[in-house]
Amino acid sequence: MSDTPQRSVPANPWLSFAALCLLFFLVSAGAFSSLGVVLPAMVAELKWNWTEAGMGYSLLGVACGLASLLPAILIRRIGVSGTMGVGTLMLVAGFGLLATAHAIWQYLGGTLLIGTAFALTTTVPGTHVLTGLFQRQSTVLGVYFTCGSLGGVAGPLFYVAIHSVTDGWRAYWWALMGAAALVGLFAVLTTPGRRRDEPDMADPPEQVGPAEMLAELKDWTVRRALATPQFYVIVGAYTMYLLINTTAHGFAVEHLTERGVDAKAAAGMLSLQALIGAVVSIVGGVVGEKVSSKSLMVFALLSIILGMEGLTLARGMDLPGLVLMGGYALGVGIGVGLMHIASTLLLLQYFGRRPNLELYSIMCLISTSAALGPAFGGWMRDRFGDFVLTFEGCTVAALALLVAMAFIKRPVHDPE
Repeated sequence: MSDTPQRSVPANPWLSFAALCLLFFLVSAGAFSSLGVVLPAMVAELKWNWTEAGMGYSLLGVACGLASLLPAILIRRIGVSGTMGVGTLMLVAGFGLLATAHAIWQYLGGTLLIGTAFALTTTVPGTHVLTGLFQRQSTVLGVYFTCGSLGGVAGPLFYVAIHSVTDGWRAYWWALMGAAALVGLFAVLTTPGRRRDEPDMADPPEQVGPAEMLAELKDWTVRRALATPQFYVIVGAYTMYLLINTTAHGFAVEHLTERGVDAKAAAGMLSLQALIGAVVSIVGGVVGEKVSSKSLMVFALLSIILGMEGLTLARGMDLPGLVLMGGYALGVGIGVGLMHIASTLLLLQYFGRRPNLELYSIMCLISTSAALGPAFGGWMRDRFGDFVLTFEGCTVAALALLVAMAFIKRPVHDPE
């Protein structure tokens, strides 16, 4: 890319792409998806209570969100490979603490390290590097986010396989610790050492013509981008998708079993939704080369709204109930699969590449507020006796953002 010194680009961009995808797959497998599966065995053996166990899961999410600005700061100072190195060390240490955990502080410390490492090694540096190395950004991002989604599907399966052989949970964390060391080293060796949007001070100044000088005047800065309503509509849509996804995952099975649905069928519906999201990420990446990112975002929000209505209304194991459950899996799966791609590309298209690293990090930081969804949903369940109002509230909020997204236009940057 023209905004990156040639010597900072790896000799083979595909090696960097493969390393980033593998690392995203591994971290997704070992973090949010599998921790909930391993926790029952850890709680039973170590005699913890579920309040303590839940604290670790919450700490994982909060650390991931609050650390979202950290990769932007580190990349500007020590480069992408240095940031990956710091994240890999945290990841290895976090898995090691979980593997050796006896006291609750080891468990909490492990989740804190893994959550921070998630921010340092996945979406923020990954999207920053890949959008700079490849011209077909939508397709590459689609494959990248698909790898992350598949990691979430594979993590619990890996644990079941290892547990069936070892009859314990510690071997799983040891295996992840070893894999993190290998894959993290691969990422450090293959990602660019530097990712700056300005040439090195030692490089001679580049001669540009009037057209290029005018183009430079149109560059957005972080501060100017943050002053636009378009940025907050994009961030709001991204945050709402995360809030709906976490809230639905936390309460969908209980909601459906309270309404006469078999628990295994309800759990299978969640797995189907994750699989659909992974497949749609690839399809959305290809489609995104020809369709506007705004259209993708609008379609993603509409799909999520229809899917959540299906979840809210589903009841029983008869044909209408199964159709509504399938509508949830399809609608939310499509929305989840498209939202990462659409939000990433919209930020790039509306504000350019120069401030994108910081803007993407700020979006991830603000979206940490989505962690309030499950807490609010649980309170609503205790107050009103079911989850219907919780799901309907999510649907109404998503509808409001859909309307806002439909009417926003590309922001006009005034260099004055």
